[in-house]
Amino acid sequence: MGKGISIQCKKCGYSTTLFEGLGNRTKDFEGFRKRLNKNDNEYIDYILSKGIIKEINYHDSYGKCDRCGDLSTINYIEIHYDEYKTFNLENKCHVCEGNYIPVNLEEVLNSNCPKCNNERIDSFMSMNWD
Repeated sequence: MGKGISIQCKKCGYSTTLFEGLGNRTKDFEGFRKRLNKNDNEYIDYILSKGIIKEINYHDSYGKCDRCGDLSTINYIEIHYDEYKTFNLENKCHVCEGNYIPVNLEEVLNSNCPKCNNERIDSFMSMNWD
């Protein structure tokens, strides 16, 4: 089961809906990978074929760009392999090419508006999805 939140800036009208978690169609890792691009899947295939996989964590996550502050839903993947190696899927911002970093709900709600930098974003709907 996943969660979602719709947010809006009352100053400029910016709005978006963000999701986190897993739904029924993405409960298994192969189903989740279907939405990744070819290069990401090829690199993950390489890790899976070469390393000793210890743990794979994956889900939708709230993401915030480390450069422009854009908020988006991102594909979070973390693979622990071999003795001490970790792969984290990199999510590029579609606005400025910065990197999205996973954030929690509180960080989303305490973010400045990515469009006008207003200090107050309001949530107007939260939901559960499957």
